Amino acid sequence: MTNADLLYLDFLLDYKKYFDIPESCTEGEVNKIEKELKIKFPRAYRELYLLLGKKRAFRIAPENGYKFPEYKEMQAGAKEITDRNGITLDYDNIFVFVVFKENAVVSFFRLDEGDDPPVYEYEGGSEEYEQVTDRFSDYIKRMGWYEGFVLLKRDKDAGRL
Repeated sequence: MTNADLLYLDFLLDYKKYFDIPESCTEGEVNKIEKELKIKFPRAYRELYLLLGKKRAFRIAPENGYKFPEYKEMQAGAKEITDRNGITLDYDNIFVFVVFKENAVVSFFRLDEGDDPPVYEYEGGSEEYEQVTDRFSDYIKRMGWYEGFVLLKRDKDAGRL
């Protein structure tokens, strides 16, 4: 996979190379996941799978309480959290990609908000969910594992490592 193939997550190519991550998904594998879930992922989320593979992409947040391929279980966990707290979400039009059960945090994007959609989160006890980034690609850039890589690479490039 090259920069030319990527529209939103090309910055992860350096991460993948730096940590020598051989896993990735083929277009066919991503299509199969989408078919099983009866949805179409936004392009940015597809790129995550194409770059990092299904297990890493599924667990982009280390606090996610589910393992690949527990999509339906994760969705049910999110619904339990939001229903219990009186939060109404259109589960036919969102894709939940992180559920942190212990803190009742649910991260999701809407399936009709473009190829690099905004990310929303609900945190237990809140009265409403909120938009946390304007784009999924920005959400990835703020993940601790990616921010740590940026600092590590900067220090290595500067000769401090």
